[in-house]
Amino acid sequence: MSLSKIVISGRVVKAPEKRFTPNNNVAVTEFTIGVDSPNRQDGGVDTNFVKVITWRDLAERSALEIKKGDYVAVDGRLQVNNYTTAEGAKRRDVEVDAVAVENLSLTVSGEGETKSKGPEDESRLAAVSGKKPQGKNIVEGKEPEDLDAIFSSEDEIPF
Repeated sequence: MSLSKIVISGRVVKAPEKRFTPNNNVAVTEFTIGVDSPNRQDGGVDTNFVKVITWRDLAERSALEIKKGDYVAVDGRLQVNNYTTAEGAKRRDVEVDAVAVENLSLTVSGEGETKSKGPEDESRLAAVSGKKPQGKNIVEGKEPEDLDAIFSSEDEIPF
């Protein structure tokens, strides 16, 4: 058994472009992110550009919510495409077939400082990643439970 899973983060350098497959009209959005990684030779930073492909609902949401300059985290499957150019040169193209995209620009500014998130930002993150918001008080209007009350009983373990 083998596994192809990748999680990367970087700055969007090519804005999302949405299109539809010709045969069955499925939404596909493609964008490119720049991923910085340390250079082992001189201690500098190298930037690798990675194409990200999203499909269906995630493609629709990515096209609406992601823009050039945003800092994003991408979870997906690594895909390597080998091809030959018209001139006969062999090329290899690396892309990520995304299953989740999270816009981190809402939580981290360009200088690495954390911004406060409100319910609107949680909803926007959830819309792009396809996950439910998990903020402190955003669990369907319920207040957080008192942990002391949960662990007060010595007879039962609460899990």
